[in-house]
Amino acid sequence: MATTAKLKVFRDNLMLSLEEEREAAVQLRDAVGQAEEPTAPLQDGHQVEHVGEEDEEGGLLLVKSNRFGRRDRVDSLAKLRAIYFLVSFSKSISTPFFVLYLQKEVGLSAGEVGLVAALQIVGGYLVSPAISVLVDRYQIHKQTWVASILVGIVPVQLIVLAHNFGSALAVALSMAALDAPVRSLLDGQTLRFLGDQQHEYGKIRLWGAVGWGAGSLAGGTIVQFLGNQAAFGLAGASMAAVAGIVLSLDFSRLPSWDDGRGTGLAFRESARRLIPSAKYLVFLLVAIVAGFGATGLQSLLLMFLSDLGAPDFLEGLALSLATVSEVPMFYASGTIIKRHGAPTLMLASMAAFVIRSVLVSFLVNPWLVLPLQLLHGLTFAGAWAAGVEIARQNSPPGLETSGQSLFSLAYNGVGGLSGSIVGGLLYDSLGARTMYRIKAALFAVVASAWLAHRQTEAEKSEEEARAAALKAAEMTPTTAVPRVN
Repeated sequence: MATTAKLKVFRDNLMLSLEEEREAAVQLRDAVGQAEEPTAPLQDGHQVEHVGEEDEEGGLLLVKSNRFGRRDRVDSLAKLRAIYFLVSFSKSISTPFFVLYLQKEVGLSAGEVGLVAALQIVGGYLVSPAISVLVDRYQIHKQTWVASILVGIVPVQLIVLAHNFGSALAVALSMAALDAPVRSLLDGQTLRFLGDQQHEYGKIRLWGAVGWGAGSLAGGTIVQFLGNQAAFGLAGASMAAVAGIVLSLDFSRLPSWDDGRGTGLAFRESARRLIPSAKYLVFLLVAIVAGFGATGLQSLLLMFLSDLGAPDFLEGLALSLATVSEVPMFYASGTIIKRHGAPTLMLASMAAFVIRSVLVSFLVNPWLVLPLQLLHGLTFAGAWAAGVEIARQNSPPGLETSGQSLFSLAYNGVGGLSGSIVGGLLYDSLGARTMYRIKAALFAVVASAWLAHRQTEAEKSEEEARAAALKAAEMTPTTAVPRVN
């Protein structure tokens, strides 16, 4: 009975302590003028509220949180679906047919084409993070997005004027630099428009896969019957339509940065938190490995199938099937992430890559690649959706575009470039089968190491939580209980 009484006293004291902390928090908000009640409703029933938070230098960070009405939300998400479709539709024409144009029309060697493609990757993803930070800092998302789209149309139309390696490289670097902000802005702003439904990102992103498939079919048909200029013109027209849709989006009610002191210290402190922990740095290294494998698996697959005697029709069918497999994966990714977490989806993607690479390495009949292409949805779409979510979770408020740009740099930039170069060297020196097995082994090692690291971190967090709870219990004062004789 005495023990029960002591537990009751401990519980009452603990509840009192929590209540005192709540009252202190309310007093702090009142002191800085940040009341809990929202401001007066804006037009169309929208409200804007501000939540105060102190940075390490004592400055007040004000993050504006906005609420969209149901009708505006549905309208904005429909526009974002259209943007994903049209951007991918355009890129599915300009990117692969640019490579074919350099090979067939300009007459560049395979080595020169590969070098142009590699430098294009480097140029684009080196520029993107710096631009993204400036865009987030000065809240010029719409202006930068529209300008990048419209100016980026120009080098695509100049592709047909490239007649040697130098001019081809100039066009490629111009395309890369101007296109760099477009995709990071698209992912970042989609997450902002989704608000508290950000786990549904995949259901918006899947329209990019649909657009890529449609663009590949349309581009091939137009090149065959109307020529390259007409195909690149269609790509430019699609991006012009994207610019018009972006202009119609309402960015004014999205969360944004507002530095309370006007000194910029708060933003700089937040920018330093783009890599908030060693755990996130480990994830970026995992993303590099994921991009390293994904690039080689897909880009070198057609060469391997050709070596096996596959007809052109089969190569096209394999690519189409891979694109189709992305749609259900993107659609289901939100539910998977919500139930099991983004890291779990990333690990599942890496496991699927190991299986797919090993099975591809044993192919003798090229037609058997078709069922293996269904795994592309998990190896690419699963990894991308998981990476976008992990980057979002680790991006400070107002720096969503910068966070996505950092993930893209790791996955597509460093990972994609190294995957293309190393994969090509392994292909030439050891053959396709050995190349795929080496990449599968690398993936298996990295995935196992990351899983072990995550388990260690989880155990460490549990131990710290238990220690903190024990310390709190020891520090909580108790009232003496009279002895009952």
